[in-house]
Amino acid sequence: MSDSQFDIAVFDLDGTLIDSKGDIASSLNWTLTQLDLDPIPLAVIESFVGNGIQPLITKSVIAAGSPEREEAALALFRDRYWECLLDTTETFPGVIDTIIKLQNRVQMAVVSNKMERYTVKILEGLNMAKYFGGLVYGGDTLPVKKPDPAALLDIASKLGASTERMVIVGDSAVDIEAGKRAGAATIGVTYGYRDADEILHAAPDLIIDRFDRLLEIL
Repeated sequence: MSDSQFDIAVFDLDGTLIDSKGDIASSLNWTLTQLDLDPIPLAVIESFVGNGIQPLITKSVIAAGSPEREEAALALFRDRYWECLLDTTETFPGVIDTIIKLQNRVQMAVVSNKMERYTVKILEGLNMAKYFGGLVYGGDTLPVKKPDPAALLDIASKLGASTERMVIVGDSAVDIEAGKRAGAATIGVTYGYRDADEILHAAPDLIIDRFDRLLEIL
């Protein structure tokens, strides 16, 4: 990967740019206790993150032994998480400095499976939205979400660029699959929420253990 290879860098949000597991876990376990269900350990919740709120709630109520409470849990969680999604959420080490340095090298975008309104609120709250030029996609921005490549293709179209000059950076197999299906290069990070084996099995073009390593690549 050479310095001039890419025009667009697309980033996943949770587990890649931000460490949000504390606020997700507290909102989720608050939701479960409201329904008289037992809380779930953080490590288990972490493994559920990455495909959006609906799959998170589906897996959580199954783990709690009450799949029939899914709709009630979903409604409670959505309201609770909206109120506390910036309580403890912060960027991973090196993210802000790296993004600032990259802004003059490549066009940048965020594609998350988290609902758009949560994604935007978090980026604005962390003073990061300004770096992405309005190219912020949530799981409900388009009719489909990752691993479908639609968001990546839409970004390339808006910027008048080829996905062959795009790279997606993420911590899960869905990010890598989306990139491959779009014809983009892929970088997996190992510091996020998914087991390292998931990233290895997804076979990205490159694997990094620190976000600031992107400065050597882009």
